[in-house]
Amino acid sequence: MDLQELIQDLEKMEAPSRRTDALLALQAGWQRKASRSGGNVNVVWLFPGDETNRLPEFTRSIDAALEFVAIVAPQKTFAFTWGEIVKAQVDEEIVESITPAAALCLAALKIKAKQAEAY
Repeated sequence: MDLQELIQDLEKMEAPSRRTDALLALQAGWQRKASRSGGNVNVVWLFPGDETNRLPEFTRSIDAALEFVAIVAPQKTFAFTWGEIVKAQVDEEIVESITPAAALCLAALKIKAKQAEAY
């Protein structure tokens, strides 16, 4: 899935999604390593310099989303608010989404897309 398709998925998201978390991880530079042992599949997510057995919940966890923002849009200012409407802002990108975490990821991806267009 390319960057624009992922942005569109986040814009339409109705609930946090592990599938979307995996796609966000790949956009942030994570790698997925799967190995088989007998009938079991063991999946390990790798980020340069780290190895973890669990993929962060980027669309549910504010802490994980802040980690994503730091990777995808480093040194950018950000904010988020929630209540009846959930919004997040990364630099000039203001977005709405289902959770503060998903909104932060969406805003960071939009910054990444703009940077990619500039090059």
